[in-house]
Amino acid sequence: MALILPFLLAFAGGATDLARAYQAWLTIESAARNAAENVATNLADTTSAAALTDAKHIVCVESQQAPGFIQGSPPNAIQNCSSPVTTVPSFSVSTTQTGASGANPIATVHVHVALAFSTLFPYPFLPHGGWTLTAEATYAVVRGR
Repeated sequence: MALILPFLLAFAGGATDLARAYQAWLTIESAARNAAENVATNLADTTSAAALTDAKHIVCVESQQAPGFIQGSPPNAIQNCSSPVTTVPSFSVSTTQTGASGANPIATVHVHVALAFSTLFPYPFLPHGGWTLTAEATYAVVRGR
């Protein structure tokens, strides 16, 4: 028992951390996809700053249960989180793309989310200090239909 117990505990801890990392990655993947869809579909203000603000709010609210989530400053501490880090590298609303018109422009948005993840235990042969989990989503929609 004394020889086997340390290995069993290491495997149990590793399985727990792997499950936590997978759950966190699924959470930010879903949040990035939902943010991209919402910004492309519903954003009235067509500036990149407004797209980033809306995407960040959605990602923060949806990922507040993920390990590594860090609240922002009040009064909207959850909506203004500092982790996960959300960026919108590209956002455009085009009336000249194929299939677009003045009444029905095509909105395209790309959202990138990064979350710092730390393991419960320091494992040998793994990077110390945790990992950065990332997720990206691109969404394009014809508006006004």
